[in-house]
Amino acid sequence: MNKAVARPATAADVAARAGVSRATVSHIFTGRGKNFAEATRDRVLRAAAELDYRPSAAGRSLVLGRGDTIVVLVPKTTIGQNHLDALDRLASDTAGIGANVVLRFADDDHDTTVTALLHMRPLAVVDLGVALPSSAIERLSAQGVPLAIPSSDARDELTHDDGRIAEIQIDELTRNDSRQILYTIVDDGQPDFWTPSRMASLQKACSSRGLADPVALRLPHHAPTADAALSRHLTSGPVGVAAFNDTAAIAVANIASRLHLRVPDDVAIVGVDATPLSQLVTPRITTIDVNMFSLVDAAMDRLSEQLSLGLAFDHDQTAEPFRLIRGESS
Repeated sequence: MNKAVARPATAADVAARAGVSRATVSHIFTGRGKNFAEATRDRVLRAAAELDYRPSAAGRSLVLGRGDTIVVLVPKTTIGQNHLDALDRLASDTAGIGANVVLRFADDDHDTTVTALLHMRPLAVVDLGVALPSSAIERLSAQGVPLAIPSSDARDELTHDDGRIAEIQIDELTRNDSRQILYTIVDDGQPDFWTPSRMASLQKACSSRGLADPVALRLPHHAPTADAALSRHLTSGPVGVAAFNDTAAIAVANIASRLHLRVPDDVAIVGVDATPLSQLVTPRITTIDVNMFSLVDAAMDRLSEQLSLGLAFDHDQTAEPFRLIRGESS
């Protein structure tokens, strides 16, 4: 007696359970769900969920000329917790359409980036901070690849190089007294995409408050060299450190401890990202929580509209884009 061999559910199985044609299932899962009544779409999606059905990437590619991959495009730099959270959010939001979410770093040349993207034949591309030029966007559009870019307001409000981060850091660092401002980043050998814009924002914030221009300080991995680099900036009094992220903030706090400096009296520190580790070290780091979810949600809303997916997201529209979490370092 032969045992039945288990197999993945097919579109025909979904159609039979939902009481619709196989073509209807295909249309709904290839982005043409708006052509059907809501009750029909719901019935198909419910049947697919019950059968744990996953649309065929090959089938989608034949119909649409692209696969089931959503490419998240980010600058070539160190990936922080915020980017990981954004990827998790995108994967969750797109689970209902059976899409795969992959991360890709942008090349220095935008044409090279677009060529690589077109070879991947993605379902869509989500731009998280690269800001592709209009020529690159037109190339993608000409090949039928939707590019999900949040509205200009959302991008201006939530990208890492936004001036609001600098303003929050400067206000907190000078809350009790005026200080020389240092911008610090750990030199991990990765391209440094954000420093020029972050330094420009810090310079603007310092100028508007009558402070001296900030000084950029890259911290090497060699402890004695890093100690010497920070100590050189302490000759004229206390400093305020606007760290690139919590990793840099924790590094500065450790250097200060080795130099027998007081935090926050001699060295005040404000990080960025609100990572769990920043709240477990001593001193507990003052940091800025950046709400990347708002940026991702805006991108997904536009993607759903462009692909006619009819997806409904339960997005929190009230969350603050930036929130200071005051610890013991400021």
